[in-house]
Amino acid sequence: MKPELTLDALPLPGEPLTPHTDESNKALLESDVQERIARQKARLTRRQRFWLTRRWNKLGRKLNRLGYNDLITQRWECYQLYQELKHKIHETKDKSLLPQYEDLKARGKALNEQLRNIKAIIVEFEEVNGKLKAHDELIQWEREDRENFKAFLNEARTWEKQLISAFKQSPRLHHRYSNESGGYIIDIPTIREIVVKDDRVMYLIKTTSQSMIDRLFGRWHSALPYGVDVPDLMSDVTLENLKSACGRVVTVERSKRGANFYYVISRLDSPDGIPNKILYQKAIDWYPPLEHSKTPWIAGVTDDRKIEWYNFEDNPHVLIAGATQGGKSNHVNQMIATMVTMNTPQELRLLLVDLKGGIEFTHWKGLQHQLRPMLTSPTAVLEGLQWLRSIMETRLDAFEGMKAKNLTSYNEKVEQQLPRIVCLIDEMATLIGLGDLTKDLHTELRVLSAQGRAVGINLVLCTQHSSVDVLPGWVKTNMGLRISAKMPSHQASMVILDSITASTLPDVPGRMVFSSGRFEVVAQSPFISDEQIESSIKVANAFKNPDNTEFISVLPKPKPVKPEFGRQQILTMCVDDFNCHLSAIKVHDVVGNEIMSRRNIRAIITEIIHEWERGEPILINEKEYTLTKDRKAYYLGLIAQPIAQGSDKTLDAS
Repeated sequence: MKPELTLDALPLPGEPLTPHTDESNKALLESDVQERIARQKARLTRRQRFWLTRRWNKLGRKLNRLGYNDLITQRWECYQLYQELKHKIHETKDKSLLPQYEDLKARGKALNEQLRNIKAIIVEFEEVNGKLKAHDELIQWEREDRENFKAFLNEARTWEKQLISAFKQSPRLHHRYSNESGGYIIDIPTIREIVVKDDRVMYLIKTTSQSMIDRLFGRWHSALPYGVDVPDLMSDVTLENLKSACGRVVTVERSKRGANFYYVISRLDSPDGIPNKILYQKAIDWYPPLEHSKTPWIAGVTDDRKIEWYNFEDNPHVLIAGATQGGKSNHVNQMIATMVTMNTPQELRLLLVDLKGGIEFTHWKGLQHQLRPMLTSPTAVLEGLQWLRSIMETRLDAFEGMKAKNLTSYNEKVEQQLPRIVCLIDEMATLIGLGDLTKDLHTELRVLSAQGRAVGINLVLCTQHSSVDVLPGWVKTNMGLRISAKMPSHQASMVILDSITASTLPDVPGRMVFSSGRFEVVAQSPFISDEQIESSIKVANAFKNPDNTEFISVLPKPKPVKPEFGRQQILTMCVDDFNCHLSAIKVHDVVGNEIMSRRNIRAIITEIIHEWERGEPILINEKEYTLTKDRKAYYLGLIAQPIAQGSDKTLDAS
């Protein structure tokens, strides 16, 4: 006999998806309950719907007779012409247009007066229309709900079969014995009832039974198979086996008196017990105001439905890694949105580095929290980091004078508070393979990561390439908090986290590991849409214009000017420094790629040799030289001036 499938009359979405809900977040679930209550209030009886529909038709016909649609159209056209004419008069100062301007103004007032006379009818029509629309939306929602529950029933039956199969395969969950004919019989726990809810399915296990005679004497017997106890049903090994069989989180729930024993399978959660999606607009409601001075940002939602927050005071530098489509860019965007909407420009400033040509941070180009325009090239990044280092050194002197250890303590002692500066670099891999420029960039980052934390300068480094070249040892040493999305291999996860946790994550966009020291937290990062980013920018730009006094006093370092270097400089260097040896390798070792590449130097020297072979003179500082060849090497020799007129030139032995 199959167990009865029971549907709750009114499923409670406020119930936790996992057994425990953090106390600070219980109100988060109340919004779903209030939404369901508001829907139910919109329900209309047949009589109410009939009379409202009749009233809606009557009001609609009345508005049509009064020409409501034509009035709205005429007012809009009049308004457009009025604005165009107003702008034209302002630009051209043409007074001949004033009569037409006044006529449009009077016409607009007349149309507004006509609409004001029928305002009561319009308000009543909109009110009736709103009630009918809310009722239709409720009916549609209930229809979809019924269709979903049909799918829920099939899902519950499938999981029932998987549970029974797991019972038969687990040695501690069944009793196997032979019958009289020699065959084997497997006795497993009985699933007495299945309760389907919005967010989970509950399987009631029959643990006790009572016969007619037992009822007379008040006796109970165990209904579990021989050798199977309740602790066996609740053990971690059992729950792990059931979890693997169903592909969902399986937990145990007992009634208040302990009489009923349920296996609970979470419907909405992924196999690791964390929701697959959480919206940024809901998560931001739980901003921790007590940590505001530390600049908190959202990490995500963990398996106990708790929204995890980190801050830059406790975690000054952050490393974020993840493969494509892992949710790294979304996480960075929601970090920026949190920072700029919850902090004024006087409290927080950003330095954005987008080495993908500005694609990743394209939404944030007009943000007034930025210290300077977005940096999109390695040379501009070096200049920006050198400027940031100058700001850091200036702040270190100020902090030393005030005897402050960090930004929070400094701001408590002064009236003119300093903002926290967060530098976000999107793709570290583009800083590799640039020769001396890479060394200079790494030097600046190393200094900022080592000393910047004390003065409120924080780094957020992002990369898609988890290799030792991109992430040298000093990066991981100074990055106290490391974040990683799904990694394709154990080796890639080890490079980022020094553990294989990132490679074991499910294929869920936004699922991330947050590693700080020996502690790791797996959370689902909130999803932020383009519309929410635009809304965040509007909120951020509504703040008062920032005070840039501190940054104006520390001027950016000028770009290094490359010295003029060409044919004459190469020849002079060969004569003065290399004993007249005309060598491209020796010249390049001195000047480096920043001034001229080895290929270009070799091309210039080859051209000098060809000119000499054609009989053209080689002039160095107004003196004439010739070339001598020793095997494959060429050497310069000074030609002495003739002793008398008409005598031949001779090679100076010196």
